[in-house]
Amino acid sequence: MNEEETNEIVIKEAALAFADSREKLLAVLENDHLNMEALNDLEIFELFWATELFPIYSQKSPHTKRAYKQDLDYILRFFVTKTQGVKQLTILNLHEYLKDVHDQYAPRTVKRRNAMLRRFLRFLHVNDYHARDLSVQVKDQMKPEPLRRKIDFDEMEAIALAFRHTVKQKKHRKLLQLRNETIGYLLLTTGIRASELLELKFEQVHETSSINYVEFKGKRKKWRRVPLSQKSIHLINRLKVLMQIEEVMNPYICFNIRSTLGASISYEALRLIAHAASSQLTLQKNSPHWFRRAFITKLLANGIPLYKVMNLSGHESIQTTNNYLQEAKSNLLTYLPFD
Repeated sequence: MNEEETNEIVIKEAALAFADSREKLLAVLENDHLNMEALNDLEIFELFWATELFPIYSQKSPHTKRAYKQDLDYILRFFVTKTQGVKQLTILNLHEYLKDVHDQYAPRTVKRRNAMLRRFLRFLHVNDYHARDLSVQVKDQMKPEPLRRKIDFDEMEAIALAFRHTVKQKKHRKLLQLRNETIGYLLLTTGIRASELLELKFEQVHETSSINYVEFKGKRKKWRRVPLSQKSIHLINRLKVLMQIEEVMNPYICFNIRSTLGASISYEALRLIAHAASSQLTLQKNSPHWFRRAFITKLLANGIPLYKVMNLSGHESIQTTNNYLQEAKSNLLTYLPFD
């Protein structure tokens, strides 16, 4: 087996999962001090995952876990293909990494992946695997933010409606079309995060004489209450009825039809639905987050106070919301509110 084939095997293993139950790793964890000398590179990454990023008491969300895994996969791939390994890492290797990340990704992704590498290198130094603290060599390079495409709200609404036309399978076709239509409309009119929508259950939908809303724990376990339009309630109630008729038992609005345990669809499935709906109407492949950005921008463009938008969107800092406002001002957006 040549070196390229060996690298590919290691990368595929890393992409599957970072385990925390191997005998070798458990033996390392039994000691008061981590002794990583007997571990290979992949096992070191697994140990970092299990002890630093996601120890047993971790309360991080699935969205955070997915982002961390993408960053760590990228770092491992770089180490496997372009260095002599974690132990023999050099400053020149780190400079090459910085250049690669800088050339390939947007500033936010660059900053996040550099932060993950710094954290990994500090972990190696603190546990005496590296004599020197190489994390000080990983510095963010300045790079201008790319110009962001203006939001076309008529286009976004058409894409949301096109969610129902992405269903290919014949079994439960009408039910899945209605589910996708409901997902698209909720993304369009609530501004909730994709991860929050995927966790949303029917029991969290509330109808009162004065207001319809969903109440849930969002990012950082903060409770949020988001109003629902009359059409949203109509779609959700139709979905519940059709699920009963077709004897599909699942507590989630974004239900996974193939799950026998009552699970929601994955983020990857939601992303593919959004891409497929976008491709029917535009050359762009809009992500689920694009709908959140459109919703927040539209509220601000219609004069909703910054503080109210911050609370509604679940932003931790008002500065984050203000960034949307400045962008809306620069684009001179004036749109009517959603129905």
